[in-house]
Amino acid sequence: MLKTLLKIFKSHQTMTLFIYGTALALLALSLWVAFQYVDPLPPTKVTIATGGPGGSYYDFAQQYADYFKKQGYELEVLETGGSTDNLALLSDPESTVQAALIQGGIAAPEDHPNLESLGSLYYEPIWLFQSARLDTATLPDLRGKTIAVGSEGSGTQHLVSALLAENDVTPDTATLKKIGAGEAIPQLLDRKIDALFTIGGVGSSSVGTLIRNEDVNLYSFTRAEAYTRTHHYMRKLVLPQGGIDLVENLPDHDITLLAPTANLVVKDDLHPSLKYLFLLAANEVHGKGDLFAAPGTFPNGDALLFPLSSEGENFYKSGPPFLMRYLPFQLAITIERLKILLIPLLTLLFPLFKITPPAYRWQIRRRIFKWYKHLKQLDTEAYEMTCKEDAQRMLDQLEEMDRMVLETSVPLSYTDYIYSLRLHIRMIQRRLERIMGETKEDTIT
Repeated sequence: MLKTLLKIFKSHQTMTLFIYGTALALLALSLWVAFQYVDPLPPTKVTIATGGPGGSYYDFAQQYADYFKKQGYELEVLETGGSTDNLALLSDPESTVQAALIQGGIAAPEDHPNLESLGSLYYEPIWLFQSARLDTATLPDLRGKTIAVGSEGSGTQHLVSALLAENDVTPDTATLKKIGAGEAIPQLLDRKIDALFTIGGVGSSSVGTLIRNEDVNLYSFTRAEAYTRTHHYMRKLVLPQGGIDLVENLPDHDITLLAPTANLVVKDDLHPSLKYLFLLAANEVHGKGDLFAAPGTFPNGDALLFPLSSEGENFYKSGPPFLMRYLPFQLAITIERLKILLIPLLTLLFPLFKITPPAYRWQIRRRIFKWYKHLKQLDTEAYEMTCKEDAQRMLDQLEEMDRMVLETSVPLSYTDYIYSLRLHIRMIQRRLERIMGETKEDTIT
């Protein structure tokens, strides 16, 4: 029996490992369960559909890619034919494209329920250049004319065709050529076509070329206010006198323009952290403003093609998440996603800190007190013992017990329990020694 007790209670390290190991196992289990509800880390690569090289979408996407690279992510820039192609790729469930730059007004939100806007990025003015021989007061005056409306599949072609149709300028009432500005400009200058539409920034080479040609006039949208009331994705802009070139005073008078906004559109299942990364990149690239927008105007949540994502709402209302303002992006999202783990961690740590030390103390005392069960049995037997042989046999057991108790390893703070137990062993030994008529030194060995 004594050897069995020795095997069970020989080392306090085993019990310590059991108590604290159980606590750690419970903590690890709760963290694992909580971790199932934490968003996984975002993929390190994402693809954005833009347009052709040299276009504004492509150029801006390259700037986004540079920003992504600084944050440790790869943004693949995919060349496309323009907004319509981008929308098709983004809507295709088999496509790897997860984001795109798309011109406002080319789609209805209800037709693409899986898409979200992260914001408007900048104004894209609609430029109508026409032959100087024309006298166009309103768009219906273009009936019977030959007009370049943008290349097939482009956002320009889609928006301009719809705008002209509202003014009864259709393939039945005019000749609409689906060609881009690059192909249309020589034809306009050679009087093969009467007018062309293009959509682009003030710095567009097409705009710069045509506004300097005396045989071409830039149309001013006199009814711009009416268009903005019926098309909420459009805005009325004023190109001020000299806005393109102060030296040449181009234009020589204020021009009223219509402008949709370029939208940054993503799939709704794109990782939330990547949505914030796109927003940060857009703010970096477009936040400086241009001729039509003061610094800080873009990006914003106005004139959107699709519903604004929840990340976009938070971004425009309160700015980027707190940690993203002061920490590198990867570190910020790692800490952010682990916040949910603090709930089970704090919930469990408090009771564990309260319960574990008492449980540990109880286990240490229990290991010592269990000796008393055997000791009490020997004490009862010794009380009525008269046979010297039995007394000697019990003395031998007590001697062995005393040795094993002495060898029992406990923390120093619990050694008083050991010595108290040995004193009790010694009391029984004295009684047995009296039975045997022996005298031994009254010390604890």
